[in-house]
Amino acid sequence: MYYETVKRLRVSVKGQLTLSTPSEINQKPTNEEIFGKPRLNTACRNQCIASFNTLDDILPKDHLARLVWEYVQSLDLSIILGKILAVKNHAGRPATDPKILLALWLFATIKSIGSSRLIEEYCQEHDAFKWICGGVNINYHTISDFRSNNRDQLDALLTMSVAALANAEIITLEKISQDGMRVRASAGTSSFRREPTIEMQYELAKALVEDIKEEEKKRPGACKKRLAAAELHAAEDRLNRLAQAKSELEKIRNEKIAYAKKEYKKIDSKELEKIRVSMTDPEARIMKMACSGYRPAYNVQFGSTNKGKAIIAVDVSNKGADNNLLGSMLDKVVQTYKVIPQKWFVDGGYDSHDELNKVEAKYETCKVYMPVKITSKNQNNPYLKQPKDSKIVGEWRERMGTVEAKELYRERGATAEFVNAAARNRGFQQFNVRGIEKAKCVALIFALTHNMVLQIGCGGFDLLQLIGS
Repeated sequence: MYYETVKRLRVSVKGQLTLSTPSEINQKPTNEEIFGKPRLNTACRNQCIASFNTLDDILPKDHLARLVWEYVQSLDLSIILGKILAVKNHAGRPATDPKILLALWLFATIKSIGSSRLIEEYCQEHDAFKWICGGVNINYHTISDFRSNNRDQLDALLTMSVAALANAEIITLEKISQDGMRVRASAGTSSFRREPTIEMQYELAKALVEDIKEEEKKRPGACKKRLAAAELHAAEDRLNRLAQAKSELEKIRNEKIAYAKKEYKKIDSKELEKIRVSMTDPEARIMKMACSGYRPAYNVQFGSTNKGKAIIAVDVSNKGADNNLLGSMLDKVVQTYKVIPQKWFVDGGYDSHDELNKVEAKYETCKVYMPVKITSKNQNNPYLKQPKDSKIVGEWRERMGTVEAKELYRERGATAEFVNAAARNRGFQQFNVRGIEKAKCVALIFALTHNMVLQIGCGGFDLLQLIGS
């Protein structure tokens, strides 16, 4: 007991003898008590910094943004410049250079960025986006409008990119592969409603627009003009979408009736009443996705060259099946490039004898390579002409049974699936726009980016290293 008491004795600051507690005896000294207080370089954010760098100094000479800008500089954007109304010696605010907007979209697509708001944010924070802007203030509305309002111009730029690749002998239009990919729409499954609900919501939206306009006439200074205009714009936008939903509902009903007449079937009125349309994106349709689930989506069609794997044609539809989309894509390629491909490769989803007859009767020099569907009637020899087959279908069956056709058909997977995978890897999973026309613009941006990467990569640059940096 005595020794424990002595152990607990200590001398205080004033020189007096005090008694320590057991917890104070067992406590270990800290590093600060042993070595002293640490010395640190702390942040000081109110000091002035002198910087004399230009925007051109913040990026390395071999940065990907510079390659994208060089590519855009090589394009002829006169088709877009012709739409600008602000010209010299006339009043009006100067427009943003379309080369800047196009370069922003191409660079952002490589980086898997598809949101105009996110691009605006990066233009304030990211050095590469700052360099592309070159000191020009960019807002998300300008970025979004450029993509959505230039479908024909983007299609023309895609044609130019294909011509540049063809002149460099990187691609040829002799063999083309076509494939479709379903991309989710900017709408939820719960937004699909039947006719009575759409009619009710339409009347409510119509009444709301009228009330806002009447309130604005009675009390023009009751609220801020900007907020009142935004409220009216939102109400009118909803009214327009509901009106479009009503027309799409009638369109689907007529298609079902026409198909029933073609197949000599009777259609029940109850079945027509079950038709539903999205109130968010009326042109979207419920489709079976790759995950075996059903989602609102669009069917994006890519036509790509077997040599070089460049995208030469883009189309977007709201048809869940591919069986009637072969002819329209081939027509688009022939009309655009004035060349009839010799071989056209598609998968089994395009299996339609009527479509095959139309295509090969119209373009005799173009031969379609498509897998033969094996059924109970032809399981013994699927490559033998069937009694009901036309001459074109019979020749197609015999052609697909040859060793040469089987060897050639292997190119389809290496081409079409590569193009689809490249688009998926760049964020082509879901549209953030509504409507087929705007969806085509998004698909064209992905096609332009794909061809740009091919052209830059064939120029001797280590593109994979640049993209990963």
